[in-house]
This record gives sequence, structure tokens and C-alpha cells, in this order.
Amino acid sequence: MEIRQFQTFKAVVDFNSFTKAAQALQYSQATITSHIQQLEEEMGVPLFDRLGKKIQLTAYGRELYTYVEELLVSYAKIKDISANEQSLQGELRIGASETITIYRLGDILSKYRASYPGVNISFVMDDCSRLREKLHDGLLDIVITLEPKLDDPNLVVELFSTERLVFIGGRDHSFEKIEDAGEECMIFSGEHCALRRFFLRFLEKREIKPKHHLEFSSMEAIKQSVANGLGVSLMPYISVEALLNEQKVKMIACEEELLFYAQIAYHKNKWLSRAHKKFIDLMLESRDIG
Repeated sequence: MEIRQFQTFKAVVDFNSFTKAAQALQYSQATITSHIQQLEEEMGVPLFDRLGKKIQLTAYGRELYTYVEELLVSYAKIKDISANEQSLQGELRIGASETITIYRLGDILSKYRASYPGVNISFVMDDCSRLREKLHDGLLDIVITLEPKLDDPNLVVELFSTERLVFIGGRDHSFEKIEDAGEECMIFSGEHCALRRFFLRFLEKREIKPKHHLEFSSMEAIKQSVANGLGVSLMPYISVEALLNEQKVKMIACEEELLFYAQIAYHKNKWLSRAHKKFIDLMLESRDIG
């Protein structure tokens, strides 16, 4: 048996897909299939039931998975012992929100990549709630979310930056306060986005009942929609600063200071390799908590 067979087995289980495991490990699907077949032949038992296009772990597979998790953690620790700064290797699975990815992580990822070229970085951009789900499921090592302060007893959380939220409208809008914008179309982010939930609670609290709304999963699409005069939205200031400076959108006054927090999180039971710790250290060295 080879360690790569166990790595493949774990990936197939985690993604519940041969195809997604192949993409994550950068193997061909034929290689993934071969690894699983070799493992099953050596063990003499089936690890998966093939149910049409779906796969499901057998009882043997479920038992093996527990040992494989322990084995791969131990394997990573052994590799970590012998690694020095120049030869640091491993895998870093990071997830981050769209705004943080675009406006806060570029320089950090660039510096990390230059310092530790042997570390393989896989990156996922998604809504904060989905990122935390992936963290709890072990599919990500570290996530950086932008949302209200996290309170999760199973996560270790470090504050990275404090981000101001602002209401924006088209450059020709005539109202001054958000309370006067009830007749305007409100532009929301996707249903799983923390910013959307926050926006809706804000409107409900002030009894602002918009007659129309639009929804986009992309922050960039929301910004351009506002700039084109389609409505009003709530956005992180860092994401609209350039548009405000170019006078393509206008800020709408709000009596209350609205804040979100960029937060670095990992599971409390997660073993952190030096590759993980170096990335977290670099994030904390760059943080701006206001």
C-alpha cells in the first residue's frame, strides 16, 4: 500500500466524487480509479458501493476512513519534522469571501508563495456560511470570512481587520438618508451571504419596506448595478472606495456605524503544520483591526 492511495481514498470520500477528487489532487480520473482499485485488491474488500453515478462507503470503507485520517495526520507531522524554512512543503487549503480575496489577500498570498514555493495552495472563494461548513467538514484548513464577530466554540478565531459598511446609490440619486430610500430598488447579495442577512435585518428594524429588489451572487455585479442607477445596496467600503472616488456612485448617510469583521478561523481540533502556522502568522502581521 502507498500513501498516495490513502490520500486518494480520503479525497474521494471527502468530495463524495471521483471526478472532484481528481480535480483536487490534480490526477486523471483513471489514476483515481486505479488507486482505489489497488487499495481494494490489497485489502480484499470493497470500499465503495457503486450505485449508478453515485458512490457510497461500505462498512469496511467507513472503518478504514477513521484510520486513514489518523495516518495522514501522522504522515504530515513526520514530513513537518524534517522540513526547514526553505524546503517547507505540504498542502494549504484556504477559503475566503469574495471581498477579502480581492481587496485583502493579494499581497499576503504573493508573499507566502514567494517565501514557501514548496507549499501547494488550493483556494476556495464562497459565502461565509458555506466556508464555515467546509471548515467543520475538514474540507478546508483555514478560512477568512467577512461577517459579524464569530462565536463558535469549535473554532479558533483571530480578528484580521475591521471593515466599515456603507450604503451606496447611483450618482444621480436625490435622497440623503437610507431611511428615505424606501421607494428605491434594493440590491442584495446571495441568500447564503452574511451581508444580505445583515442588510435585511437593518431594513426590518427601521421598518423600511422596499417595493422591489434585485439579487446577485457577485459583489462586482452589485457594484456595477448600483453605478448604472438600478438601485441601492449595502457594501464593504473597501470594495466601493474606487467607485466613490471616481464619483460613479454616491454614499447614502446612515446614523449608525455599521461594521463587519474579517476573521481568520480554523477548527480547534485541527493539527496545524508549519505551513499552516506560517500563513496565519503572515496574516496576523498584516492585520488592521482599527
